[in-house]
Amino acid sequence: MIRTIIAKHSSAVAGVLSSVSILSAAVLLTACSGSPTPNYYTLASKVSPLPSSKVRVIEVLPVGLPDRINRAPIVIQDAAGKSKIMENERWTSTLGAELRDNLSAGLQQKLGAVDRYNSGMVGGKVSYRIATDFSHFDIINTSDIANKNVEVSVAWIIKRNDPNITLDQNSTQNQQLACRMTFTQPVSGKNNQIQDIVSGASSSLSRVIDAMALSIVSLDAKTSPNINGVICS
Repeated sequence: MIRTIIAKHSSAVAGVLSSVSILSAAVLLTACSGSPTPNYYTLASKVSPLPSSKVRVIEVLPVGLPDRINRAPIVIQDAAGKSKIMENERWTSTLGAELRDNLSAGLQQKLGAVDRYNSGMVGGKVSYRIATDFSHFDIINTSDIANKNVEVSVAWIIKRNDPNITLDQNSTQNQQLACRMTFTQPVSGKNNQIQDIVSGASSSLSRVIDAMALSIVSLDAKTSPNINGVICS
């Protein structure tokens, strides 16, 4: 009889534990299903090739970017400087990596060149190293909260490297050019959805790529660049 009582007690305990396990699993599944899935975006830009380009090798270095926006979640600021971090609306990598990768892709397409930074390409050819610093690449709500702008301030230095020229030869053949530009790109779209913001940011980067490509071609041709909205020295 004692064994029968113990068996019944063990069966009851097992039943309670089983119910607890099922309940815990249900709670866990509910919590997981309630978490929103993040949306991911890229800054891929549309550019048109420059037929006049004779540049074949470039080297696009990692870009400089303020820590406040160098993150994967999209950051939107208001006119007072308050930032809102969109945890579920994210770049596919940090914004700094997005800018470098898409600068590289855009310049390669624009110039018909190869970026040797990550390609493993060895030296031996004339190349152009590009160092870029964005002091601003900010998505900002204007005074009318329904409207947004992308505010960009960027500077870059291009250094020409010819491995066939030694230091004691004509130094004018190894040149560098420093340029900078600042502009505001309105975000178009009736509702200012995240996709509209991403499109505005991509258009902003396309403007930078176009200006940067023209400055590289000018340095390659040994001419003074004359680019609208860009100051070079």
